[in-house]
Amino acid sequence: MRLMRVTVYYMAQIKRAAGCSSEQIDAPDGADLRGVLRSMGERHGDAFRVVLLDDANEPRKSLLYFVGDEHADPSRPLKDGDAITILAPMAGG
Repeated sequence: MRLMRVTVYYMAQIKRAAGCSSEQIDAPDGADLRGVLRSMGERHGDAFRVVLLDDANEPRKSLLYFVGDEHADPSRPLKDGDAITILAPMAGG
């Protein structure tokens, strides 16, 4: 099986939950964002998984996902070298 490598950047509380600001992930060639997010949930354990994934093991709709500079849907296919950014929207006043 061919692998691709993507870099994941975590922002705000996602960074605290992951315990790092970024990491490189090896994924099967042609994987989509959803598959990489599920893999990351397994990699970091329950505390991180509940921040990233809902009870159905789907990426949380309340988070924002970007591939490069583009907002990305979890079904987006990834390619070797992609940069993924995950952040939670902030509200304030």
